[in-house]
Amino acid sequence: MTSNNENYYSYVSDYLFINFLNTINIKKIAVTDFLEEENGIEDWLSFMRNHGILNLQQVEQLEKSSIDVKKMKDFRDQWRNYFEESEELQNAIESLAMYTKQTPLYFDLSLKPIPSKGGTEGLLAMLSFEMLQASQSGIFKKLKKCDNSVCYAFFIDTSGKRKWCSMEVCGNREKARRHYAKKLSS
Repeated sequence: MTSNNENYYSYVSDYLFINFLNTINIKKIAVTDFLEEENGIEDWLSFMRNHGILNLQQVEQLEKSSIDVKKMKDFRDQWRNYFEESEELQNAIESLAMYTKQTPLYFDLSLKPIPSKGGTEGLLAMLSFEMLQASQSGIFKKLKKCDNSVCYAFFIDTSGKRKWCSMEVCGNREKARRHYAKKLSS
């Protein structure tokens, strides 16, 4: 990842799992999978820490073992498909509980979950735990994919009316695209 990480992610959420779903994006007309880049997972963990989504203790624990990029991509892609296709999530939610049972979490003084193992198992357990909480609190029902045809980002729509991950970026681009197309057809 480049030193200017801000431009890599079209949308940064307060939810770790949404940021993980958003590790794939379109940049300069090409699909970019940030997990496949050199040091992709490490850079993403660092980015999450710098934005206060993960703390130092969580990142240090995760970095104690290697993280299998293929397993993480499979997990991400599976969940992106569930959310894009609005499939029945009950069986998938049960699979999340399996990850938290395999790698139990403990909590620091601020109640942040710390995995008992690092690496792939720890990251899957943390993501699964947060996703189980989100499912339980109704966040899954508010999760949307950006309406911009060239954006891969997911976001939480609390108003029920939001279409884009970012009005400043995707919303303005899509409105300009529609305006230009309408102007050409006139």
